[in-house]
Amino acid sequence: MAAAREGDHLALDDLYARHQGRLLNFLRASMAGRSAQGFSAEDVLQETLLESARKIAGFEPRGRASFYRWLVAIAQFKLTEAARAQGAKKRAGAPLDESVAGSQTSPSGQLMRGERRDGLLQALAELPDRQADAVRMRYLKGQSVVEVAGQLECSESAVKALVSRGMAELASRLGQNF
Repeated sequence: MAAAREGDHLALDDLYARHQGRLLNFLRASMAGRSAQGFSAEDVLQETLLESARKIAGFEPRGRASFYRWLVAIAQFKLTEAARAQGAKKRAGAPLDESVAGSQTSPSGQLMRGERRDGLLQALAELPDRQADAVRMRYLKGQSVVEVAGQLECSESAVKALVSRGMAELASRLGQNF
Protein backbone atom coordinates (compact mmCIF):
# COMPACT_ATOMS: atom_id res chain seq x y z
CA MET A 1 0.00 0.00 0.00
CA ALA A 2 2.75 2.44 0.94
CA ALA A 3 4.57 1.81 -2.34
CA ALA A 4 1.38 2.37 -4.36
CA ARG A 5 0.71 5.64 -2.51
CA GLU A 6 4.25 6.78 -3.34
CA GLY A 7 3.73 6.22 -7.07
CA ASP A 8 4.89 2.63 -7.61
CA HIS A 9 2.74 1.55 -10.56
CA LEU A 10 3.50 -2.15 -10.11
CA ALA A 11 2.32 -2.02 -6.49
CA LEU A 12 -0.84 -0.21 -7.58
CA ASP A 13 -1.44 -2.80 -10.33
CA ASP A 14 -1.08 -5.53 -7.71
CA LEU A 15 -3.69 -3.84 -5.49
CA TYR A 16 -6.06 -3.53 -8.43
CA ALA A 17 -5.52 -7.17 -9.41
CA ARG A 18 -6.59 -8.21 -5.91
CA HIS A 19 -9.74 -6.07 -5.86
CA GLN A 20 -11.04 -5.50 -9.37
CA GLY A 21 -12.94 -8.81 -9.69
CA ARG A 22 -14.83 -8.19 -6.47
CA LEU A 23 -15.40 -4.56 -7.43
CA LEU A 24 -16.72 -5.57 -10.85
CA ASN A 25 -19.15 -7.99 -9.18
CA PHE A 26 -20.29 -5.18 -6.87
CA LEU A 27 -20.90 -2.91 -9.87
CA ARG A 28 -22.79 -5.60 -11.77
CA ALA A 29 -24.99 -6.23 -8.73
CA SER A 30 -25.56 -2.49 -8.30
CA MET A 31 -26.63 -2.21 -11.94
CA ALA A 32 -28.82 -5.35 -11.93
CA GLY A 33 -32.48 -4.74 -12.60
CA ARG A 34 -31.92 -1.37 -14.20
CA SER A 35 -32.86 -0.90 -17.81
CA ALA A 36 -30.14 -0.65 -20.46
CA GLN A 37 -28.17 2.41 -19.55
CA GLY A 38 -25.72 2.92 -22.37
CA PHE A 39 -22.73 2.08 -20.16
CA SER A 40 -21.46 -1.12 -18.62
CA ALA A 41 -20.09 -2.20 -15.27
CA GLU A 42 -16.72 -2.56 -17.00
CA ASP A 43 -16.89 1.11 -18.10
CA VAL A 44 -17.59 2.22 -14.53
CA LEU A 45 -14.81 -0.06 -13.25
CA GLN A 46 -12.30 1.59 -15.59
CA GLU A 47 -13.41 5.08 -14.54
CA THR A 48 -13.13 4.01 -10.90
CA LEU A 49 -9.59 2.69 -11.34
CA LEU A 50 -8.52 5.82 -13.22
CA GLU A 51 -9.96 8.10 -10.53
CA SER A 52 -8.41 6.06 -7.73
CA ALA A 53 -5.02 6.12 -9.50
CA ARG A 54 -5.23 9.93 -9.57
CA LYS A 55 -6.14 10.06 -5.87
CA ILE A 56 -4.06 7.21 -4.42
CA ALA A 57 -1.52 9.54 -2.83
CA GLY A 58 -4.28 11.00 -0.64
CA PHE A 59 -5.64 7.62 0.45
CA GLU A 60 -5.12 6.89 4.15
CA PRO A 61 -5.38 3.18 5.02
CA ARG A 62 -7.67 2.43 7.96
CA GLY A 63 -7.81 -1.27 8.55
CA ARG A 64 -7.63 -4.30 6.34
CA ALA A 65 -10.59 -3.61 4.04
CA SER A 66 -10.24 0.18 3.85
CA PHE A 67 -8.79 0.18 0.33
CA TYR A 68 -11.69 -1.85 -1.03
CA ARG A 69 -14.22 0.36 0.80
CA TRP A 70 -12.50 3.40 -0.70
CA LEU A 71 -12.74 1.86 -4.18
CA VAL A 72 -16.44 1.11 -3.59
CA ALA A 73 -17.09 4.73 -2.60
CA ILE A 74 -15.41 5.94 -5.79
CA ALA A 75 -17.28 3.32 -7.84
CA GLN A 76 -20.62 4.40 -6.37
CA PHE A 77 -19.86 8.01 -7.24
CA LYS A 78 -18.79 7.04 -10.78
CA LEU A 79 -21.91 4.91 -11.21
CA THR A 80 -24.12 7.81 -10.16
CA GLU A 81 -22.17 10.17 -12.42
CA ALA A 82 -22.55 7.80 -15.41
CA ALA A 83 -26.29 7.35 -14.79
CA ARG A 84 -26.80 11.12 -14.58
CA ALA A 85 -24.82 11.69 -17.77
CA GLN A 86 -26.81 9.00 -19.57
CA GLY A 87 -30.08 10.49 -18.33
CA ALA A 88 -29.05 13.94 -19.51
CA LYS A 89 -28.06 12.50 -22.87
CA LYS A 90 -31.45 10.78 -23.25
CA ARG A 91 -33.34 13.93 -22.25
CA ALA A 92 -31.33 16.08 -24.66
CA GLY A 93 -32.24 13.81 -27.56
CA ALA A 94 -35.91 13.27 -26.69
CA PRO A 95 -38.84 15.43 -27.73
CA LEU A 96 -40.15 17.64 -24.94
CA ASP A 97 -43.14 15.55 -23.84
CA GLU A 98 -41.15 12.30 -23.79
CA SER A 99 -38.51 14.00 -21.66
CA VAL A 100 -41.10 15.14 -19.14
CA ALA A 101 -42.90 11.79 -19.07
CA GLY A 102 -39.63 9.85 -18.78
CA SER A 103 -38.39 11.93 -15.89
CA GLN A 104 -41.36 11.20 -13.64
CA THR A 105 -40.67 8.72 -10.87
CA SER A 106 -43.22 6.38 -9.31
CA PRO A 107 -44.18 7.02 -5.69
CA SER A 108 -42.27 3.92 -4.56
CA GLY A 109 -39.22 5.06 -6.56
CA GLN A 110 -39.42 8.47 -4.96
CA LEU A 111 -39.65 6.86 -1.53
CA MET A 112 -36.60 4.66 -2.18
CA ARG A 113 -34.62 7.61 -3.52
CA GLY A 114 -35.62 9.66 -0.47
CA GLU A 115 -34.59 6.86 1.90
CA ARG A 116 -31.18 6.56 0.21
CA ARG A 117 -30.74 10.34 0.36
CA ASP A 118 -31.74 10.39 4.02
CA GLY A 119 -29.30 7.55 4.78
CA LEU A 120 -26.50 9.41 3.03
CA LEU A 121 -27.29 12.66 4.84
CA GLN A 122 -27.41 10.84 8.19
CA ALA A 123 -24.08 9.11 7.54
CA LEU A 124 -22.58 12.42 6.40
CA ALA A 125 -23.83 14.11 9.58
CA GLU A 126 -22.06 11.47 11.67
CA LEU A 127 -18.65 12.21 10.13
CA PRO A 128 -16.25 14.56 11.89
CA ASP A 129 -17.11 18.14 10.91
CA ARG A 130 -14.08 18.84 8.68
CA GLN A 131 -14.45 15.53 6.83
CA ALA A 132 -18.16 16.15 6.28
CA ASP A 133 -17.50 19.70 5.08
CA ALA A 134 -14.79 18.53 2.69
CA VAL A 135 -17.00 15.78 1.23
CA ARG A 136 -20.00 18.13 0.88
CA MET A 137 -17.95 20.82 -0.86
CA ARG A 138 -16.09 18.39 -3.10
CA TYR A 139 -18.86 16.03 -4.18
CA LEU A 140 -22.20 17.66 -3.43
CA LYS A 141 -21.24 21.19 -4.46
CA GLY A 142 -18.72 20.06 -7.11
CA GLN A 143 -15.92 22.33 -5.93
CA SER A 144 -12.31 21.67 -6.85
CA VAL A 145 -9.70 20.60 -4.30
CA VAL A 146 -8.16 24.09 -4.55
CA GLU A 147 -11.51 25.75 -3.78
CA VAL A 148 -12.17 23.46 -0.83
CA ALA A 149 -8.66 24.06 0.51
CA GLY A 150 -9.26 27.80 0.34
CA GLN A 151 -12.56 27.61 2.20
CA LEU A 152 -11.27 25.21 4.86
CA GLU A 153 -8.00 27.16 5.12
CA CYS A 154 -5.81 24.08 4.74
CA SER A 155 -3.52 22.49 2.16
CA GLU A 156 -4.72 20.61 -0.91
CA SER A 157 -3.19 17.40 0.45
CA ALA A 158 -5.15 17.88 3.68
CA VAL A 159 -8.36 18.23 1.65
CA LYS A 160 -7.54 15.07 -0.29
CA ALA A 161 -6.95 13.20 2.97
CA LEU A 162 -10.17 14.54 4.53
CA VAL A 163 -12.21 13.59 1.47
CA SER A 164 -10.58 10.18 1.19
CA ARG A 165 -11.23 9.36 4.84
CA GLY A 166 -14.75 10.73 4.65
CA MET A 167 -15.63 8.72 1.54
CA ALA A 168 -14.16 5.55 3.02
CA GLU A 169 -16.19 6.05 6.19
CA LEU A 170 -19.37 6.75 4.20
CA ALA A 171 -18.82 3.60 2.15
CA SER A 172 -18.31 1.65 5.35
CA ARG A 173 -21.45 3.02 6.98
CA LEU A 174 -23.66 2.73 3.92
CA GLY A 175 -22.42 -0.59 2.58
CA GLN A 176 -24.18 -1.41 -0.66
CA ASN A 177 -27.22 0.72 0.17
CA PHE A 178 -25.64 3.86 -1.32
